[in-house]
Amino acid sequence: MKVVALFLLVVGCAIADQTPPGTSTRPILTSSEASNYQKSNYLQGWSPESISTSSADYTVGSGGYSTIQAAVNAAIKAGGSSRKHIKISAGTYSEVVYIPSTNVPLTLYGAGSSPSNTVISLSLSALISGSTYKNMVGGLFSSGDPAYSMFESCASKSAIGTSCSSVFWVKAASVQIVNLTIENSSKNTGTDQAVALQTNSDKVQIENSRLLGHQDTFYSGGGGTTTQRSHVTNTYIEGDVDFVFGGGTTVFEGCTFHAKADRNSEAVVFAPETDPSQTYGYLVVSSTITGDNAYADSRKVYFARSWDAGLSSANEYVAGSSPNGQVVIRESTINGVIPTKAPYTTATSGRTYSGNAGSSRNLNDGNYNRFWEYANTGNAA
Repeated sequence: MKVVALFLLVVGCAIADQTPPGTSTRPILTSSEASNYQKSNYLQGWSPESISTSSADYTVGSGGYSTIQAAVNAAIKAGGSSRKHIKISAGTYSEVVYIPSTNVPLTLYGAGSSPSNTVISLSLSALISGSTYKNMVGGLFSSGDPAYSMFESCASKSAIGTSCSSVFWVKAASVQIVNLTIENSSKNTGTDQAVALQTNSDKVQIENSRLLGHQDTFYSGGGGTTTQRSHVTNTYIEGDVDFVFGGGTTVFEGCTFHAKADRNSEAVVFAPETDPSQTYGYLVVSSTITGDNAYADSRKVYFARSWDAGLSSANEYVAGSSPNGQVVIRESTINGVIPTKAPYTTATSGRTYSGNAGSSRNLNDGNYNRFWEYANTGNAA
């Protein structure tokens, strides 16, 4: 009887933590509310196409182009509207990859048996000067190249900033990234940004890949009302500070988010800057949120905080006008690195987290944070 009673107590606690409407520090969606936050709603009519890696129009390494950027340049210069496939041979490439706005749909894929076999890695901090940046990557770009204006704008800055710290930067629609590791290896002890992948375009697919960094690993979509949809599947993403951030609409499906503890004692996974007019920001489904063993005792990995872009203090926040990040984490596994009672933290502006646990609530009320859970499991759910 004692064993049965203990089992019921543990199960009861687990169910209670995911029972709607939850609490003001951890709101939980009802099944009716959750029906509004499905993959199809976030993708808004876009059906991501099946990705093929059976052909190669361009090859990098193994007798092909010596750099990925050179292959990208060639594919874009060739023109047309048919998809072009760039096969990247196994190995490590110490370079940036820029895909400017183009009508040529591109697929870049690693030729190895796993994403760890094909690595694009560079240490690129937002605080370095434009001249240092130019010395590091300038050999990849020449005047007249499709992405030269992207390079030139970064090289002209006194400090390159967040966007220009990106190792892989996508401004074109319908880009597919498959079976690759993209890493910003900068491990500055401060809080400077060091982006592995940035997407500022629509209909981007990332499949079976690894995105590695510390602060700001994945910059998923710029702010504002422009449609910037991404579909990320079976991908591993690691970092520590705001390591998935931005204002795009992104579905993460079957992904793993891993918080690193080798640099900081706390971590934040998501930092969305969703425009208040946008209902959908980030959807995390059938995924796992975990972290280094150091977080098992401290439980200092937070699900999210709002990136209140453009605001220097909480007093500047205006409901319905200021960015108000949106995240739904559903049917996922939450490991024991998350603080169970209060898994969200203060916004970048200093705005205190405020969840809506009302029985009759507007899920887009700008007076509250738009962070929600539904039907999660695991020892921190």
